[in-house]
Amino acid sequence: MKNIPKTKHILLIIVLAVFLIPGYGFSQEKRIKPPKRESKISSVDHFVDKTFNLYHKVFVYDSLTQAGVEIPTEIEDELMEHAEKDIDSLWDIFPEVFDDMANGNANLMKKGKATANLNKSKKVLRYCVLMVKTYFVGTEEEE
Repeated sequence: MKNIPKTKHILLIIVLAVFLIPGYGFSQEKRIKPPKRESKISSVDHFVDKTFNLYHKVFVYDSLTQAGVEIPTEIEDELMEHAEKDIDSLWDIFPEVFDDMANGNANLMKKGKATANLNKSKKVLRYCVLMVKTYFVGTEEEE
């Protein structure tokens, strides 16, 4: 009678291992897709577009370095210049985005869609900052 509970526990562990471990162990990071619909607030849509342009550049660079492709310094410098311009333009657009979201005349539905799009942009920017920090500042293990 005591073997029955042990077999249940073993069976439960096997089922969990079969269903949960592949999801964590073999999942790869997928590219974040831009929002499907615009919010109809021009400053927010412009900010989201610029954010995803920057993300595309960082994601391509990250993909190439993970694949082991050596990127020529000229292309890397050009990529960094374009990324810097994108970041500067984001800083220029942001006050207008903030004003439109806080005090704009858009209805609640447009602001809700804009908030969802901005949250997606936040995820993209978080990824960009993490990758730039990893590649250009380094990690503690490398030091």
